[in-house]
Parts: sequence; structure tokens; C-alpha cells
Amino acid sequence: MQESKYQVLNWKFWKAMKLTLIQTKRELLDDRKAISYSLEMPGTGHNSVIQRYNKLLDDIKVYDDHIHYYDVVIRRLESCIASLLSQEQRKVIIIYANHPNKGDGIKREQEALENGFSRSKFYEIANESFNILDEVLDIKPIEKKSGLILD
Repeated sequence: MQESKYQVLNWKFWKAMKLTLIQTKRELLDDRKAISYSLEMPGTGHNSVIQRYNKLLDDIKVYDDHIHYYDVVIRRLESCIASLLSQEQRKVIIIYANHPNKGDGIKREQEALENGFSRSKFYEIANESFNILDEVLDIKPIEKKSGLILD
């Protein structure tokens, strides 16, 4: 699968995950909610939940790193879409991103028809757009030959 296609298909999921991480971090930082619980509470059915909750409180600094990672990837993708693609290509990519699942081809094509694209034209523009985005988003490894790095 093309790197740009993979990123476009996961774009909405990554944005939702970033918002979830921000919200969870905010709730954990709230002093009224962020109370460490002791395992000495009566009953034993909730020990694993208490351990997981306390681990979340201990690892709260990791949230910033994960939020930053998602933010970098999302901003890079959105910047490439905004700067490299024409208005028509952006519409096609957004339609593609709105229906990311494998079985969403019919929904994708229906929305494309509503926006004035025939099925073949939609996929032609999508393929062209993914190729343009791949020039920037697909990071190719540097080949080494006899100890020298070649461009």
C-alpha cells in the first residue's frame, strides 16, 4: 500500500486518538479526579483496575510524547494536502478519508457522484493525488554501496 494512502485512510482515526489522549490527560491532571487508590480497599475484584489506573497516573508524562507524535504526523499530512494538491484533488482526498474502511467503496463512490465526479474520474484523481503525496510522505531509505552513501 502506498504511504500516502495509508496515512489518508488513518487520518480521522489519528485525529480522534489525539483528542482522546488530550482529554484523558486533562482528566488525569484534574486534582479532583486524579487520586491514587490503595489496593487495601475491601473486595478483590477491582485490584487489577486500581493497578491500571495508578499506572496511568504514574505514566502521565508519556501522554505528552504520544500527543506530540500524533500531532506531527497529522500536521505533516494536512500541510502536504493543503500545499501540494489542487482544490479538486483535495476534495477527492477528503472523500477518500471520510470513508476509510475496505467496505466503504460504495459510500465513497456515492459521495464522489454527489460532488460531480464519475467513478473512473474519482479514482483517477485519487491515484494522481496519492502519487503526488507519496513524493513527500514516503521516506525512502538511503542505499549504501561500498561504504559510501549515495543520493
